[in-house]
Amino acid sequence: MANSFKLKKIKSVLELAELCKTGEVSKLDTWRAFNRIFRVSSADGQMKIPEAFKPKLSKWFASAEDTSSDQSIRRAEIQTVVRVFDRWSCNQTCFNAARACRPINNDSNAMLRKESVSSDERVEGCDFCDPMNFTAEDTWGRLQNASVLTASNVAKYDALHTMIVFKEHPPSHVSKEKIFDMFEVAAQWFETTHKNHPEAIYPIMSWNCRSRAGASQHHGHAHMLLADSFHYGHWERLNQISKLYSGEYPGENYFDDLIEAHRVLNLAKQVGSAWILIHLAPYCGYEFKVICWDFNNDFKEAIHMAVDMLVHVFRSYCFNACFQFPPLENGKLQEPLSPENAVSVKRVKLNGGRMPYLAHIVDRGDITRGTTSDVCSMRIYGSAIVNEDPFMLAQTLEWIK
Repeated sequence: MANSFKLKKIKSVLELAELCKTGEVSKLDTWRAFNRIFRVSSADGQMKIPEAFKPKLSKWFASAEDTSSDQSIRRAEIQTVVRVFDRWSCNQTCFNAARACRPINNDSNAMLRKESVSSDERVEGCDFCDPMNFTAEDTWGRLQNASVLTASNVAKYDALHTMIVFKEHPPSHVSKEKIFDMFEVAAQWFETTHKNHPEAIYPIMSWNCRSRAGASQHHGHAHMLLADSFHYGHWERLNQISKLYSGEYPGENYFDDLIEAHRVLNLAKQVGSAWILIHLAPYCGYEFKVICWDFNNDFKEAIHMAVDMLVHVFRSYCFNACFQFPPLENGKLQEPLSPENAVSVKRVKLNGGRMPYLAHIVDRGDITRGTTSDVCSMRIYGSAIVNEDPFMLAQTLEWIK
């Protein structure tokens, strides 16, 4: 019985929940990493619908396969919600496909028209299109290359906070060259800033694409911060999780198991030494994670691929990306690992004493839908609420065939 389940390809979170209900997954050796991290359950939500409301609901919840309006009403009355819980990070996501039928979502999602501004055109009144005159710089100057330059943030998140400003205006014009250039300048900025502030060793980057994602300027830009004393909170929480996990499961690593748990579900893609995950417990509907144990070209390439898929496959022109790095080593983002220290690094990694390079890339909603926010009190203080199924994303990308 267990072997038959081992060969089954899961194609929806509902299928995953149904399989978990049988208890068979707990018997599978190939699912050990999944079982160590995730708990999956499902339940039906029901409601009574007033007669006067049914015609409107029938239109919202209709499917092309329906043969009567009663089917769409039934779809609204009984909705199955799947809960995915990472019991180590405490991330939780509730999936309900019916939420896609809400009035805000129920029109066809037409492809966003091409940006009206070409890549080499300046926009009148945009400070970032004239950065030398209308942005500040660090006390020690600026850094730049072909695609980006630095500008000190005039409204800082933290004491050491500088922006990377892209040299082209449209924020969702993303290329491999731009991604690599961004990280090249970031590495230089962290090193230079550390030289001026030797106590600062905790680096992080964020990229908010468009105002719905928190950007105060439409022009494409990212943020770099370097802290002293301790890392930023989310990284510290993940670091504690990693240590606790290795304590609970000696010889195992939380991040390697997170990769394996997604790989067994066909929700992971390897890019050299890096991995892209379609996150099983996303904050929003479309969320990719990138995990790599080195700050190398594989990590950067995987990030480019993830952003490119988000923008060009799933038409997400508004997104957040956060890049979390381990503490600086000798004032630098870590160089690629040499064969000589690979064994000792593996030993430290397995006891939870080493953190990977992480990228979190998440869609922030359809910018053609007006100003309705995708953040609500439940998402902030309770659980993520999602209607996009990770397995549907994997099938769209042909990771599952």
